[in-house]
Amino acid sequence: MPHNAPDPQEIFTDLSVALTGFDRAELAGTGLLDTYYSTVLRIIGEREAGQLLHAAADALATDRQNKDGKALEENVIDSPRFGPVAVSLIKLWYLGSWYPLSGSYRDINGSTAEDVEHVVSPQAYREGLVWAAAGAHPMGAKPPGFGSWAEPPYLPPIL
Repeated sequence: MPHNAPDPQEIFTDLSVALTGFDRAELAGTGLLDTYYSTVLRIIGEREAGQLLHAAADALATDRQNKDGKALEENVIDSPRFGPVAVSLIKLWYLGSWYPLSGSYRDINGSTAEDVEHVVSPQAYREGLVWAAAGAHPMGAKPPGFGSWAEPPYLPPIL
């Protein structure tokens, strides 16, 4: 790896930011960056994860120059090789659960025993981005606070 090459976890974070629409601080605030990075590596394998992150780094660099998201969309999200992993990664961030990769992905790339539907951890459920996106809280896991029921629901502004 060249001395100034981006760290794979940094690329993973940049990819997660692009796929979720949440910024780096928000994703770091969940405390799950390391967990999700290792989850993806464990499920698709380090070699395939390396290829995914290499393609993502190139696409994100192109998109920064062109100021659009077309390269990421074309080279990662719409890619038969990387798209299913990107979709599972989005679900992982929003729902805290890993959903199995598509059959077409498995036919080409194989699968691991861990590529089954599962909640990654109790923290993953509590910190799922779906709660922030919906302006809600995870029932039974992160209560909004005493007396919060007296306030009207808060809906974040649509950008």
